[in-house]
Amino acid sequence: MSLVNRPNRVLAQQRFFQAPSQTPLFLRGPRDKFFVGLTGLVLGVGLVGSLYGATRMVRDLKN
Repeated sequence: MSLVNRPNRVLAQQRFFQAPSQTPLFLRGPRDKFFVGLTGLVLGVGLVGSLYGATRMVRDLKN
């Protein structure tokens, strides 16, 4: 039973995330920079796509 015999890493994780650091808390984890970058990319592409569509509608361009 792998769940029962797993080591308890709560104290190590608490020490890691609560240690004084200049890095913001939402960027301290191992994959956090990737997720923040991916979220920014998705939001940026969505914003550019929306603005592109809005400008095409304002100029009354069809296809």
